[in-house]
Amino acid sequence: MNNRANQRHEEHHVIKYFCIFNRMLIFVAEIFMLPSLVAGEVILRLFQNFQHPRLSWLRLKHSSVKTQPAPLPDNEAERLKALADYNILDTLPEQAFDDLTAIAAYICKTPIALISLVDSDRQWFKSKLGLKSSEIPRDWSFCSYAILQPDNILVVPNALKDDRFNNNPLVKGNPKIRFYAGVPLITPDGFPIGTLCVLDTIPHHLSYQQLDALRRLSRQAIAQIELIQEVRNRKQAEIEGRQLLLTDELTGLHNRRGFFLMATQQLKIAHRMKVFCWVMFIDLDGLKQINDTLGHDMGDALIIDAGRLLKQTFRNSDIVARLGGDEFIVFISSYFKDADSIQAHLQTNIANFNQQQNCKYKLSMSIGIERYSPETNMSLEQLIARSDELMYAQKRLKRQSLT
Repeated sequence: MNNRANQRHEEHHVIKYFCIFNRMLIFVAEIFMLPSLVAGEVILRLFQNFQHPRLSWLRLKHSSVKTQPAPLPDNEAERLKALADYNILDTLPEQAFDDLTAIAAYICKTPIALISLVDSDRQWFKSKLGLKSSEIPRDWSFCSYAILQPDNILVVPNALKDDRFNNNPLVKGNPKIRFYAGVPLITPDGFPIGTLCVLDTIPHHLSYQQLDALRRLSRQAIAQIELIQEVRNRKQAEIEGRQLLLTDELTGLHNRRGFFLMATQQLKIAHRMKVFCWVMFIDLDGLKQINDTLGHDMGDALIIDAGRLLKQTFRNSDIVARLGGDEFIVFISSYFKDADSIQAHLQTNIANFNQQQNCKYKLSMSIGIERYSPETNMSLEQLIARSDELMYAQKRLKRQSLT
């Protein structure tokens, strides 16, 4: 008996790996025979062919079995979108759902209970009791029939006597399903995305009370799915809200609060790693004059251009922020050797901007730069104050040169 089982096991692996090797050869041949097929498309097809290896193997194993797949619901596209919006497919098991399947199996006295979701080509189990597989092909799915009548419970007392299922691989082979009862999981918008179902390996009947309990449990399952989505949406809203609180509305850069939050962390890292960094304080020259002569819309355009230029000048790891009005600040990592090289780099980009842009104004900035050294251990506030002083010193020199 053991020898026969071992032989079947070996045959199982030989056929499996032969089919995988055969599919790989076919794709390699396509690459050489079809030069118009771009490599990306071939890779995508190869990925799609292997992304559900368990399904592929199950289909191969029972390819000689003719099943009768359920027709698609009339609202299939909308139904699949509703399912996708929950972002629940292929998520980890959760106790709340496992409790529901355990209660369903206990009430109905069945060895198998599932919370299943019917995807485009598979039935995936969010929770399973008494079954090892996490998914099956949709063509084999009892639940695909159940979702066709969302208001009813599909009951199959004996699958061998039902023309829809008597040739199903799950009936003819393991786990030899005989009984099925499935209640559709209906979203608040009326889309059946799956079922809460119970199954048995012998013919079975349920009482009215058991069927009513299944229906109540199905409502709890969809309520749990809704709750998870609501919690996720609230977390996302909180993240977006925090981002708005840390972002300057006009330029899209960090605002004062965002700068202090992020720069404080970066300064701690610089101190711990014993590396240099820089704080650069910037004031736009002539903004008041532009507002007075060309209007505030033109002044806003100048501020936006300045913010964009600063963002393009420095790396993504640097922190660029607008403190308010015509003041900007940048926290720079240690890739510049000195303050002069930072200022030269920025002034070159300003000159290129003024040369290339056909604007009514010229972009000009007064700049103060202070270096952070781990030995001095200056605070962020001290670095900002010192760079602010240096900026005003440069601005005074510009004014004196004009008089």
